[in-house]
Amino acid sequence: MISEIYKKFCLAAILFTICGISGWIYETALTSYLWGQFAERGFLHIPVLPIYGVFAFILIPIFKKHNGFFTVFFGGMAIATFLELISSYIIEAVIHEQLWSYRTWDFNFQGRISLYSSLIFGVLSVILIKAVYPAVKKINRCVPKKAIIVIGTCCTLTICGDFIYTLSCKA
Repeated sequence: MISEIYKKFCLAAILFTICGISGWIYETALTSYLWGQFAERGFLHIPVLPIYGVFAFILIPIFKKHNGFFTVFFGGMAIATFLELISSYIIEAVIHEQLWSYRTWDFNFQGRISLYSSLIFGVLSVILIKAVYPAVKKINRCVPKKAIIVIGTCCTLTICGDFIYTLSCKA
């Protein structure tokens, strides 16, 4: 029983890591393109943006059963935009930094959210619900339990360790 619960935790850690790495790749590629030079994104030292993993954990239960394209696109767009706005205030209050800004983008609000990023979040929500989450469910069925536990544990320790290290560097 406990090992099955831990396996689910490890599978969630793998999903979190996949989403966090994908978010880092997306943001680094987009920002590098827009700025005309390499622009590594993120708060951590490793190439993971945890906010994408957190958003995935929020969106998956919401759209697990009601996963029509337009429902996921517009619902994911609205939820992710709201969460991005709230997150920007929380992150700024906690670490006293603004980790992103859309001030140069059209249709932005206080540089914290933007219509363009919202549309991208809608697309990413569809990719999450229609491709990433089903792939992780397939991993659960096809990959041996021990491998899931080892990989999930490594993901958890790496991200938590880097998070602690990063916060200690900021203090």
